[in-house]
Order: sequence, then structure tokens, then C-alpha cells
Amino acid sequence: MAAQLPETDVIIFYDIPSIVPGKAWSPNTWKTRYLLSLKGLPYRTQWVEYPDIAGLHKSFGLPPIQPGASAEYTLPMIYDPRTKCAVADSMKIAEYLDEEYPETPVVSPKELRAFQATFDQAFMGMFLPAIAPLFVLPVHLLLQSPSQPYWRRTREQALGSKLEDVCPPEKHAAQWAEVERALGEVAKWLDSAGDGRITYLGGDVEAAPRFTQTDLCIASFVLWIRIVTGRESEEWRKVEGWHGGRWKRLLDLLEPFADYSR
Repeated sequence: MAAQLPETDVIIFYDIPSIVPGKAWSPNTWKTRYLLSLKGLPYRTQWVEYPDIAGLHKSFGLPPIQPGASAEYTLPMIYDPRTKCAVADSMKIAEYLDEEYPETPVVSPKELRAFQATFDQAFMGMFLPAIAPLFVLPVHLLLQSPSQPYWRRTREQALGSKLEDVCPPEKHAAQWAEVERALGEVAKWLDSAGDGRITYLGGDVEAAPRFTQTDLCIASFVLWIRIVTGRESEEWRKVEGWHGGRWKRLLDLLEPFADYSR
């Protein structure tokens, strides 16, 4: 039996629980969950319900992720007891872990950070408006009860509509077409390299995959689709076949680092 690491060697990863098996569901926190496993860093999850996220940030003296009037506090966040440092936001976490643990696989090298920041803005600005109307109600239903009122209140306030009215069933087909179109744009970005790559650095991904934070971002949102719709759902079966099956292939490549249980 392997010796148990002392708590001072274990990173605390703050995530939002749900009722799905393993509890992990959020695409934003999955970026960091993938990352910690990819780097092989010992960690444990501390589950935080939505109403408690702001207090968690403030307890570490961290500012909101999105400052201003809304002052939005979100996860993921980590606390590294070795350095006594708390870091929030998946991109900043990736940069921190690359710098503090340079012997682990690097996903956000300095020469890629400007590109990754640009990609993040472009991807989120295109993909979220497509997927959010479909998922705002299903996510509410898979959250645990302490988080459901918070989710409903904040999302209905932002959308100006009841969750049930955001995307009624008769609009689902058209909205899924928007999701396919958005991911199709990402496929075009990758296809511009002309070598059939499914990760941003390309190469022989089957033999020696090298992932960037951008790949973890895409995979996390594709995994979100699978979690919310269900692995056996008609919707997921369609997504698996989109754009030559590249999104399923990306998830398959990252499956060894998909830590559902920790």
C-alpha cells in the first residue's frame, strides 16, 4: 500500500457539487480537474455550494473573478499548502502550476499565453451563447439543493426570464444547430493547420500527446455536454459524430486524466 502523503503536500481543489455520479459537472472547474490529474499533482476536492463561493474567495483575500457592479465570484480555485497560496480562475491556476511545478507537463507556456487569452475570449463569446439557453434549466436540475435557488435567482435575473422559458422544447433543434455551428468554427481553426490535428500543438497525439490549456478548455465544455445530456442520449450521440468525430476523440485522449472520483 502506498504511503499516505501528508496534508501539506496535497493541493485543495475547490469545486461545485452536483447530483451526477462523482459530483463533478462544471466545465470551468473541469479545466482544473483535468490539469491537476495531467500534472500528476496530489490533490483533494473540497465541495463548495454556489452561495458559499463568495465567502470562500473573501476568506483568502481574493478579488472577484469579474470585478465591477456584479462582483462575480466563481470557481475553480486551488489552495497550495506548500506555498500557502490560493489561486482562482482556471487560466491563472494553469500559469501558477506551470511555474511552481516546472517538472510537470506545461500547458500554458509564456509564449502561448497571449494566444490562449485570445482564444478564450473568442471561444467563450461564440460557444456560451449557443449552449447556455439549452443548459440553463438542466444545470439547475442537476445541482444539489443548496445551490438551486442561487442558480435560479442569478440566471433569471441575468436573462430576464424564467429558466423554463429560456429555450422551450420547440426551440431545441435550432439551438443545437447553433452549438454545432460554434464547434464547427473551432474545428476550422484547427483544420487551418492542414494536418488533421485535434489538439492545438498537433503531433503524434496517440503516442505522445501534449496538451495546452486551450485543449483542456475545449474538452471541458464538450465533456459538459456529455454530462448534462447523458452518455446514452440522442443529443450526445449526434455530438459524437460532429466534425468527423473529433470531439469524441479529444475526450478519449484525455480520458486517462478525467478524474471523476477525487
